[in-house]
Amino acid sequence: MNTKPLMLIAGLSAALLLTACDRPEDPAKTRADVAKAQAEAGQKMQDARAEANKDVAAAQADLAKVQADANKDLSKAERDAGEMRADANKEIGTATEKASGKIGKEEAELMRTRAKADYDVAKTDAEAAKKVADQRCDALTGAGKDSCQAKAKSDYDAALSAAEARREERLREADALAANSGNH
Repeated sequence: MNTKPLMLIAGLSAALLLTACDRPEDPAKTRADVAKAQAEAGQKMQDARAEANKDVAAAQADLAKVQADANKDLSKAERDAGEMRADANKEIGTATEKASGKIGKEEAELMRTRAKADYDVAKTDAEAAKKVADQRCDALTGAGKDSCQAKAKSDYDAALSAAEARREERLREADALAANSGNH
């Protein structure tokens, strides 16, 4: 039996199968995948911003309550000190220091909440950008795809590092404010 034609057919079939494996993704599917990733990224960003705004608003409301309570403390101290001016001044000074300490601590908490919320938004943004970039990279093949994926990861890592650095700096500032408020 002559096996040369069979070997030739098998070789051509294997070559055709291998060339089909390295074909890029259909452009319409790529566009659909990118559009879907962008829509999902947009929704995640919107959700993260809404959550961050809610957290900041709650922290601001807490600060306003503490400020109102502190103002009530000051008013009470002023009323109680009517007879003895020297004692009244001492009480006012004490109440002012306590109020300043409370306000400073609450402002520090607001700073912490805002730093964490801003980080969450930045992280979500970086993740969304990477997901979109990954979808675009999927349209490529070979070294181009590898290079695209490496850049997407590098951009994500850089954005995340920058967000972490901003968060840590703001948290240190909040800690310093809280420490100074505790001295009053």
